[in-house]
Amino acid sequence: MSSGLSQAFRSWTHPETESEPFLGSGLVVLDASALLHLYRVTTAARRQIFAALKSVETRLWLPHQACAEFHRNRLDVVAKKMSQFRETRTTLLSSNAKAVTEIRKAITRLVEFRQYNMTSREWDPQTHGLDEESILGRLDGLLDPALAELKALQAEHDIGPGDVTSADPVLEHFEDLTRGKLGDPYNHRHLMEIVSEAVEFRFPNEMPPGYEDAEKKSPYRAAGDYILWRQVLDRAAQLPNCKHVALVTNDVKPDWWIIDKKGNPLRARPELGQELFEHTGAQLKLFTLSDFLEAAAGQFPGSVSDDIVQAVRKSEAMVRIEEMLNQLREVNASTDGESDGKPDLLSLPPFIFEQLTRVLFIAMGYRDVASAPQERDAGYDIRARHPHSNIGDGWTLIEAKRYAKMVGSDSVRALLGSMRAYGAEAGIFVTTSTFGPASRAIARTNNIQLVDGEHLLRLLSEFLGIDATISSSPKKDI
Repeated sequence: MSSGLSQAFRSWTHPETESEPFLGSGLVVLDASALLHLYRVTTAARRQIFAALKSVETRLWLPHQACAEFHRNRLDVVAKKMSQFRETRTTLLSSNAKAVTEIRKAITRLVEFRQYNMTSREWDPQTHGLDEESILGRLDGLLDPALAELKALQAEHDIGPGDVTSADPVLEHFEDLTRGKLGDPYNHRHLMEIVSEAVEFRFPNEMPPGYEDAEKKSPYRAAGDYILWRQVLDRAAQLPNCKHVALVTNDVKPDWWIIDKKGNPLRARPELGQELFEHTGAQLKLFTLSDFLEAAAGQFPGSVSDDIVQAVRKSEAMVRIEEMLNQLREVNASTDGESDGKPDLLSLPPFIFEQLTRVLFIAMGYRDVASAPQERDAGYDIRARHPHSNIGDGWTLIEAKRYAKMVGSDSVRALLGSMRAYGAEAGIFVTTSTFGPASRAIARTNNIQLVDGEHLLRLLSEFLGIDATISSSPKKDI
């Protein structure tokens, strides 16, 4: 190797940032996770995604492993999408009955309170239209606009489970676009060697990609990412003068990406770029589907609108959030037997705890929920608008801290300082621990709500269906 220490290891010292050479002349590889996302977006978004892919059609390539995983999972993706519509409709239809129950509880509490105060005045809830039948009558039709919107939203998604096995528009578009651009499978002997290398050598040493899947029961399924990666390496080595490889993947895990403290993907792991460079001399850049669309919009004007880029980016974020929630709901704590199968909030990495808090406030009805800007220390983690806020901008600043010890008053005072600096209306401090008298005194006089660990567990159960626990001591950060 004739290069010096910097150039020979440029994947570490000079991570690729510019997209133009990768989409302009490089090999563009599609992973199954990006292909499958086309079933989650609207017809309009899908049309523009195919237009962007058409712009790089001559350099497009799909590894055999990506194709196999695409066909293995596409029916499940569509079925899950349809089940989400059904679940949302069920939630809307059942909300009236739940509302009546809560109102009746409140009225019963008032009646009991009147008796406790020994008033002699007569007061009948039914006379004031507060009996169950009257309340239901008032609520009748209230949610019709929401049900109509759900129906319209479902109409924007034109693929149901039956379409996947008959007239699948995604598959029809891909058929023409990918003809002659599919990789060949490995023979069984070669495949066995690669799976063994992944499971026996690379995964125990946490060599990317794929080690995050090491716990999968099937060695072949566990090695899926590494099989795909080897196929990418082989393809780049076969092409004359291949200088750039763009891999479009929505598999946002730390065995592919450098992840920031908010859980967002930044760039490819330098080990991957170095391995590709040493194997082929080519440079690597990872794109999520939305990253690819954003780059294509700038490089191939007219192919993709900014609205579609942002819509796809939001849908990717929601998929990652749903995956995180499913992992928490399905977590099995049999390794220590102490938490009865419940996810331990103190064992979560800080950025996952923050994401969970953000999703919780979305479920609670807060609007415009977003993480704090990363370019500076904002002094808070999340900002949102209260569902019923009409004061000024209505911003609420939220601090989410995964603490084991009591939250000190300095932390609450710091949130107050951020509220004043940004002109926020209110503040909320969420923690896995507790608050002392000094913290509560500051909160009482400054419109700050304190959510301790016990309260947080109740909110997670009520709004997200997550039955969690908080251990007595924090686990090591991941």
